Amino acid sequence: MPPDVPDVPYFADAHVRRHERRNALHTLQGLMELARHAGERPAPGTLPTGLPLAEVGEIVKRVGNSLIRAQLVGKLLAASERGVRLRLSSGSFLPGDIDGAGDVVTVVGNLVDNALDAVADMSRCTPTVEVALHHDQSVVELSVSDNGTGVDPVLRQWIFERGASTKPSSSPAWPRGLGLPLVRAITEERGGTITVGDREGGGAVFTVRMAAVRTRLWMSVDRQESG
Repeated sequence: MPPDVPDVPYFADAHVRRHERRNALHTLQGLMELARHAGERPAPGTLPTGLPLAEVGEIVKRVGNSLIRAQLVGKLLAASERGVRLRLSSGSFLPGDIDGAGDVVTVVGNLVDNALDAVADMSRCTPTVEVALHHDQSVVELSVSDNGTGVDPVLRQWIFERGASTKPSSSPAWPRGLGLPLVRAITEERGGTITVGDREGGGAVFTVRMAAVRTRLWMSVDRQESG
């Protein structure tokens, strides 16, 4: 298994591997876009794909790890194609030397994809998704929020169960309800927690806190801090 693939048993499942091809494709597209950004610097403030240079520049400035940076730019492209504004919060920062960056890529990618689905076909306001990333010596914290309809409190545990989805599956070969359980599996493998709550102004916010160092788990992030 490549070093940047999350080391969790969940990835032995063929459906999960197929599901994650979209994240891999977005990361590759992000790498290509970053190469254009570095080499062309076109005017007046947009890349050939129409992405604002300022948005890409913020990601480059605040995210040091090349894999996570590429993933975010790839999601920026995906959001633009769907008419969604995707932004990185102004206080975000991740260094380049993230241990197990593939874990972060998978978590962020799946949460962003869910958020993009949540704001699809909105007409009352601009569909918006925001990503926040923070890091210290012991904890990586990330959140993804959207201004969609939110998540009913009675469903906030159920949605992390495999197969749980409010969206119909288009094919038995492409089952729903894989992304959030995968996020939870990776988060718990790194001793962390994932929560979902209400976004101020409407919508949902998913927050993940997990150990900055990838290890086989013996205690949660919260217990490490309190100890």
